[in-house]
Amino acid sequence: MSQKSLLACLGCSLFWLAASCSTPSTDTTTGSGGKGGSATGEGGNRGSGGQTGGSIGSGGSGQTGGSVGSGGALGSGGRGGTTATGGTSGSGGTIGSGGSGTGGTSSGGTTGRGGTGGSGTGGNGTGGNATGGSGTGGTNSGGTTGRGGTTGTGGNSTGGSPGANQPPPITNGMSGWASRYWDCCKPACGWKANVSHGNPMMSCDMSNNSLGGNYDAKNSCENGGTAFMCWSGSPWQVSSTLSYGFAAASGGNYACGRCYQIQFTGTNNTNGDHKGVPALSGKTMIVQVINNGGVQSNQFDILIPGGGVGALNGCSKQWGSGTDLGTQYGGYLAECNGDSSCVQQKCQAAFGNRPQLLSGCMWFLDWYGGSNNPDFTYQKIACPSALTQASGLADGG
Repeated sequence: MSQKSLLACLGCSLFWLAASCSTPSTDTTTGSGGKGGSATGEGGNRGSGGQTGGSIGSGGSGQTGGSVGSGGALGSGGRGGTTATGGTSGSGGTIGSGGSGTGGTSSGGTTGRGGTGGSGTGGNGTGGNATGGSGTGGTNSGGTTGRGGTTGTGGNSTGGSPGANQPPPITNGMSGWASRYWDCCKPACGWKANVSHGNPMMSCDMSNNSLGGNYDAKNSCENGGTAFMCWSGSPWQVSSTLSYGFAAASGGNYACGRCYQIQFTGTNNTNGDHKGVPALSGKTMIVQVINNGGVQSNQFDILIPGGGVGALNGCSKQWGSGTDLGTQYGGYLAECNGDSSCVQQKCQAAFGNRPQLLSGCMWFLDWYGGSNNPDFTYQKIACPSALTQASGLADGG
């Protein structure tokens, strides 16, 4: 970060902290920073998303299909066999059970399991429709309403049907840029006073249990606060060219629940040099505004685990001071000087037992390409139902 950017971040932090002592608004910081909550109980962090489709793209317990050629006990349906025959000769037990109909050559179990992975796929729809298939991380999740794994697998080949819900390209949008943060604080839009209609965004307790309708729970980033950002606020991939997520905004772009389409240009805003970020060029993201703070009028601070804890840092309180949270502004990417292997290791170390956060951290490397402060054009659009259902916030208009 340049001296100018650092001074801007410090200015934003001072601005935010001053605001938090007087009015019911909240947090965020400029650059690649984070948000916060006000001392008056109006602040916090952002976003809610939905459940992941299994841990990091699993779709069944992995291409085993059971013990080799076993077929299981008589009448049991067996495991399917490694050659998908359901037994040494396609029987899998007595005739009509565990043979070619279930756990065998058809699909690895059409009625629910068919073995632990079916005929070596365990991804898009096979491997048992009830486990690792369309129920979790299969064709019905891992897409528009779920996750489908951190790299877009575990569902159809991209974590959702390619092109699903893809909005038309922006033709006359505004210019902007994206920073990132995850500070664990309750979002500004989690307070009734900041929402024009409908319910505020739900918060969670320290263990990520939803606080439901307890919208008055004090922000965890204040002394004695118990309300944290829910881990489901992580961004997720809908297709190879579309993702959903949550963000903070300011000025005319800030309205709790409002959604924006952002279309990445392939350059970035770091130090004003606009270097190329080809991994994002032409991709689209739809974000719902769930927080505000000291970001610029054309800046969206996207909620990304490992993106930086910002000025308030509720994460040390939630996960313990021993957790590596990366650089205060910029998170793991800044701490690793852009080394993606280093970022991946830090994601695994911090979030290995927190699948929703790990999914979002890996999304940053995979779909987002580890891009630092990318440029985009943007426009206001109607919110997809997947975002409003995930956050609990109605479209802010």
